Amino acid sequence: MKIRFDSRKELNPTQEQGLSVLYAPSKRAAFRVRWYLILLLVASPLIWLGGKLVYGILMIDAPAQLRLPILEVRARDAGRVEQLFVRAGDQVRVDQPLANLDNPEWRSRMAQLSAVPANTTRLSNAKLGGRERQLLRTRIARSEDRVRVLEDLVIRGAVSRGEVLAAQSELDSFKADLLAFERREQLANQPLNDEREKAERTAEQKWLQTRLAALPVKAAQSGRVAEVLVNPGENVGAGTLLMRIEQLEEPLLWIYLEPLNISYAGIGQPLRVRMPDGKWLTARVVQAVDSAGRTPTVLRGPFAASEMGLQVAAKFDQPLPPRWRIDQLPLNVRFPTDWDQMITDSRELIQELGDFIAMAKPETNTVPGDK
Repeated sequence: MKIRFDSRKELNPTQEQGLSVLYAPSKRAAFRVRWYLILLLVASPLIWLGGKLVYGILMIDAPAQLRLPILEVRARDAGRVEQLFVRAGDQVRVDQPLANLDNPEWRSRMAQLSAVPANTTRLSNAKLGGRERQLLRTRIARSEDRVRVLEDLVIRGAVSRGEVLAAQSELDSFKADLLAFERREQLANQPLNDEREKAERTAEQKWLQTRLAALPVKAAQSGRVAEVLVNPGENVGAGTLLMRIEQLEEPLLWIYLEPLNISYAGIGQPLRVRMPDGKWLTARVVQAVDSAGRTPTVLRGPFAASEMGLQVAAKFDQPLPPRWRIDQLPLNVRFPTDWDQMITDSRELIQELGDFIAMAKPETNTVPGDK
């Protein structure tokens, strides 16, 4: 696009509405600069896009996320948080108490089992059994007397034989009840049942003691308490997350590399990490790529070629400053450009374009008879 400055002000730069002005030549330059600024403003999106493409070809950048080794502390059984011994930011060591949990229902059950004497059941059963036996024998004696009276009345012709049979049936029923009662008493008085009940109570007490002893929570590894998620007096269930502990190991840097740059994912590959304050730290790839995952939305750029990326693990060459030990901290990494590989790829691309143009070029028609 060619700009022509042929306006009235260009033809008469020293005239302004018929009057001669001394500063008109300077306005001529400003007029020209204004046009160039307008052109620059219109072309700026294209310039930015072209620069972005060139930068993406020359520099291999990738989003990354800092992952700290986190230990999750969970409740083993249901209970109530009685006391917390640590807060967020505290340093803990192995087997240090973290929280004290208790289960009031289990303790109430233990108190009930401890309050039951060993011979209470037997004594109470014997006392009640004596009363029931005496009652059954009294009924049997009365039924026998009634049968004898009715038999005398039958001889005198005062009652029928059916009434005697009904009284004898009632007597047989009372005798059967007494026999069943004595059989139950015999089974209940066996020492085996008492020993079995005692063994069951002892086993239940031991089970409750073991579960209560396992409720207090201790640190399995040394580290720093990153977060406490419960409060004293809160009821928790089995498997409830109580707190998170950052281990003292060096953090891993998970890089989401585009699949076409897989050549940069070898073990020992050096790279640089741009920290939030603008400083660059060196790191190296420590694991071979064995999986691909979806790049987190917060790390995905507006012109990302793919939502999926190779998950590359790297570690810093020097210990990470404590202020940057932040789990899931978003970062950006840059791999050194392999100029030899880039030149080779460019030559191959140029050769492929040349072959394509040669194949697309129409053949020259030959006239019959020409040699």
